Formats: sequence, C-alpha cells, structure tokens
Amino acid sequence: MTDQDLFVEEFLKGLKQNKKWNLKEDKVIYYKDGFTPQEDDKDGLDMVRDTNIRYHKTESDTLIGSFVVILAGDDEDKEYQNVCRFEVSYLFETYQKQGWDSVWNIVDRHLQTIRRLRSSDVFSVLDNYEAMKEHLIIRPINFNDHRFELKDHLYRRVGDIALVLYMIICDNQEMGLNTSKVPKPAYDKWGIDYDQLFEEALMNTYVLAPPRMYMEPMDARNPPYSKGAFMALGSSMKKIRPLQVPTITTTKQTNGAIAMFYPGVKEKIAEMAGGNFYAAFTSIHDVKIHCDKSISPREILDTLKSVNNHFDPAEILSRKVFYYRADTKDFSALEL
Repeated sequence: MTDQDLFVEEFLKGLKQNKKWNLKEDKVIYYKDGFTPQEDDKDGLDMVRDTNIRYHKTESDTLIGSFVVILAGDDEDKEYQNVCRFEVSYLFETYQKQGWDSVWNIVDRHLQTIRRLRSSDVFSVLDNYEAMKEHLIIRPINFNDHRFELKDHLYRRVGDIALVLYMIICDNQEMGLNTSKVPKPAYDKWGIDYDQLFEEALMNTYVLAPPRMYMEPMDARNPPYSKGAFMALGSSMKKIRPLQVPTITTTKQTNGAIAMFYPGVKEKIAEMAGGNFYAAFTSIHDVKIHCDKSISPREILDTLKSVNNHFDPAEILSRKVFYYRADTKDFSALEL
C-alpha cells in the first residue's frame, strides 16, 4: 500500500467521523484512477465525464486521476447532488507540505460555500464568487444586434460575435436551463482576473455541453452522446476531407456555436483539416467548417447571407466569414 493509499484511508475516515459536517457514509464516495462506470450508471458517467473535462480538458468515460466526491442534499433532490469534488493528488500534496489542518480547511471551506448556496437563491449570493463560479457559463450572441443591452454586462468580442457571461438560475428537468446575464457591478465585487473568469466560465460551459462534429446534417438529429465526439480521448475521427462541410456544435446543440471557442477545438479542427480553415456561423447553434482552398470565402459569405435571411434574426450570430491560421492560431473575421 502506497503513502497516498494510506492518506486516502485516513481522509475518508476523517470525513465520516467529523461531527460538524455530519456526512452520511453513503454520501462520501472514493473514485479511483481508471474507474469506468457501467453504461446504465448515468450518475457515474456524468461524474466521470464532468471530472475529465474540468480537470484534464479531455472527454473520456474512464476516470483520469483519483477523486473523492461528497454528495449533498436530500436523496430526492438530484439538482445539486455532486457538489464537492476533491482531487486526491492535490489533497495529498497539501497534506505532505502543510499537514492535516490544511486539508480539513479545504474541505470545510467548500462545504460551507455549498451549504450557503443551497440555503438561498442564486441572486442572494451574487457577490460571492466562490459560491457563483460553477454557475457561470458563456453564450454567444451577435454584438451589433445587442450592443446596447451589453453595455452593463460582461462579454468578450470576437469580430461581430460577443461571448457573454451568464449565470445559471436553474437547470432541471421541470424548468430546463434558465440563465441571466451577469451585471458588471457583480464582477467589480469579485476581485478576480478577467481572463481567469472567462476561462473558468468557458470550462463550465464545456462540461455542461461538450463539443461535437457532425459530418452530415442528418448526423445531428437525435444523435447518441458519443457520436461526433471528435475531441474525445481515442476518437476515430481523424480527418476532414476537402469537400466535406462538417457542423460544429455541442451535445445540447442549443447555443452550440460556443463550441468553436472551447480550449483546443480550433487547433483540433486545423489538425483534422490539414491546416487553415474557414468557419461560417450559420446560427447561434452551429458552425460550418470549410477546408482552406476548397471554396472561395466570397462563396461562403453568399451562402451565409442566404441562411441569415431565411432565419429568425434572434438566431443570427455572425454576418462575417472567419478564418483560422494554424501557424499563428489567429481566428478572425475576414473583410470581404
């Protein structure tokens, strides 16, 4: 038995014996590196997929690294069940450097934050970044069509696209996903770096809706979860042929164009496309990819204009063609 294994034994025992936290034994679960849930274990699959994306930016149904998960809430209330997740290697390193008190402080801080959030609504903890950070996501909208409503909110601009910071109000089967834009005054109180804020919110979005590439339009109709998982570990999707026009979206597809801005996605597409490529945002929900030199950017723009003219203006994301340069990793709108 290794020193880390002995640490895990003591850690699990300490969690269950702590009277302040009052954790039931079945609410503390140790998932060892390499754990692979059964196909019918939805909670286990969600936990593994979520953890691998959040900690390793990789989709896989096999857990990478060991973790301890603490479940909170009533058994009937599944909305916030997997609320506290601790990476064993990080806790073990903390223990070696600073001792058990530092480890228990980490746990206590997380549990207090979660319980404070559960006892109130999201707006009442808006000033507390620790309570809010896992409830922040990014949505793409057209900047020009929404410039006035955006002046009091947080966003990043890429060409004529605004990547806007939203907070999740609720996400459940009864009410679906409900969100609200984050006001600037809330950010002013958080005291967090702007780049870090958007990076963490984008990762939350990635976890909520992983990216997908569908080679044919019919592939996007009620696909199984694994279909189109081009970013997944060991994916069989290796190449985009010159005349193919794949669609980039997410597993949820709604607001799926955000997938284009996930970490590593543009680089992976360039690898599959053999270098530079064009991107046409045909709606807020999806993006069409064209290999470089397979078609002129003017033809892509003409098609994009036609698509935009036939759809609800609220679903228009961009009126420009974007180009990705593999050597510089520059992604920008073309002036045509």
